[in-house]
Amino acid sequence: MAWLADFQEKSSAQAQKALAIPVGMSSPLWLAFGAATTAGVAWWWMTRWTKATNLEALTTLPALKVVKPAAPRLVIELLAPEPEPAPPAPAVEAAPVTVESEPAPAPAPKLKAAPKPKPAPAPVLEPQDLTQLVGIGPKLSVALAERGVTRFEHIAAWKAKDLAKFDAALSLKGRAVRDAWVAQAQRLAKDPA
Repeated sequence: MAWLADFQEKSSAQAQKALAIPVGMSSPLWLAFGAATTAGVAWWWMTRWTKATNLEALTTLPALKVVKPAAPRLVIELLAPEPEPAPPAPAVEAAPVTVESEPAPAPAPKLKAAPKPKPAPAPVLEPQDLTQLVGIGPKLSVALAERGVTRFEHIAAWKAKDLAKFDAALSLKGRAVRDAWVAQAQRLAKDPA
């Protein structure tokens, strides 16, 4: 109680202040604030470390020129029997030929150019599952199909202007570039399995 006697000498306001400081620092509210701050920082770091990163989008590989070997030409011979040569015609004596004046030849009919054949319609290819690409879900796959994009080859052939066009049309907000759809589609077009 000797310490209380020291405070009695001072004003009562100073005594109350001296007693309030230790009580405020050990208050459970400070502990709760510290725990909440620690949990918030831990959550922030955990979500950053576990966030998936598309390495294809971060790296740019040099363009590789793919050289395909020429396909060997196959020669197919039909296994049909060869026709036998016709027997020589018997010799016939030629009768004397009389030459008469020939009538004037009729004018040659005008020939029309043959119409160009119409190109054969392109074979209809079966649509592929575009949801295999990171960032394309079922709804976006349907929206792309409505715009004629149903195969990986279609997306693999996109240039910058195509990316901008589809980004604006589908409100992608840069998702196609960020998730590297073109690089993914090129990889899957080569090996769809």
